[in-house]
Amino acid sequence: MSGILEAVPDIGLPSLFGECRAARRDAMTHLDVEAGGSRHGGNRRALAERAGRSAAAVLDFSASINPLGMPAGARAVLRESLDAIADYPDPDCSLLRQAIGAHLDVAPERVLPGNGAEQLIWWLPRLVQARRVVVNVPCYMDYSRAAAVWGLGVMAVALDARAGFALDAGRLGVLVREGDLVWIGRPNSPTGHLVDHGMIARLARARPDVWWAVDEAFLDFVDGARSVACLGLRNLLVVRSMTKFYALAGLRLGYAVLPRELAVAGRGLLPDWSVSTPAQRVGVAVLTDPRLDVFAERTRALIRRERAALAAALRKLGAAVVDGVANYLLLRLPNASPEGARVAEDLLCGFGIAVRTCNDYAGLDARHLRVAVRGRADNLRLIAALAEVLRLRAARPEA
Repeated sequence: MSGILEAVPDIGLPSLFGECRAARRDAMTHLDVEAGGSRHGGNRRALAERAGRSAAAVLDFSASINPLGMPAGARAVLRESLDAIADYPDPDCSLLRQAIGAHLDVAPERVLPGNGAEQLIWWLPRLVQARRVVVNVPCYMDYSRAAAVWGLGVMAVALDARAGFALDAGRLGVLVREGDLVWIGRPNSPTGHLVDHGMIARLARARPDVWWAVDEAFLDFVDGARSVACLGLRNLLVVRSMTKFYALAGLRLGYAVLPRELAVAGRGLLPDWSVSTPAQRVGVAVLTDPRLDVFAERTRALIRRERAALAAALRKLGAAVVDGVANYLLLRLPNASPEGARVAEDLLCGFGIAVRTCNDYAGLDARHLRVAVRGRADNLRLIAALAEVLRLRAARPEA
């Protein structure tokens, strides 16, 4: 490893089965109904076009964003940053790295900001000169897509649904080999399972010849969870997002916490000005806001309460729900119900509600869906709409 380091609402059902037939034909060409052909949720323009509604009229459960929205201070700083829009951003993100370092109690020199966590996920295999990528499926699909771009092989290790998709650390430790880059979602998407802080430490210490990449994009939503960035191990790479917890998805902001030498090499590898001036300033503002703890606790309390209520309501409809800890839930529709793509289509066309189909995740089937945890009124809308879709589909299975 040292060599590598040195080198580098009223619910109705308007014409559900009539007006949507054309949309269905399009949807079935790509089962990611929620994104109009994209691999990700949250494409509001495409969702609105497919639903035949305005973008504002779409209720989006396909993207898991903080239902409280961005902190008030971030909105004000975003407006003020427009005065500097004619100037190039700070390519070193100096103030942002300092704020992140103070927030996580790590050295700013270890921080590598990026244009969302996504940019860093794509570049990390190249940065560490990985020989192979290992993923624990089902998991975020872009770990594998990024590996393919760099010409790397991918080994998929299946998580056991009967064990709640828990990570089998013993098995994983035996399967990996020197030079591997192993991705672990913490919590994992789409299952919401959280790998224990100590387990990550044991894996990384037991196999110092392997790169352990921990994706903490949703960790801020989890009660009492600590980032593993503070472990400071030389083979541990931590990627974090600021777009989900702070509702900044359109602004694009994320960062990695790496060994110091890798972070320096990463700043030379990534394109200059990857992080815009507004993104840098908003990032500093939210992390240094004295009211951040209040915002964070309000968010976690809402997610904790609404996740439990939403899971209970989904189970009453006959769905099998994975007990996750994040701001989303993975569910499997009853065997007697239609496949997830058809249910997602009916929800979108009939009710303007978008959910995430999961048939494209390795280890899941066509009846799996992922839904964000939103506020109470939105969640009730989803449950009522889903109940109506399942009722009508049961009455007219051929439609």
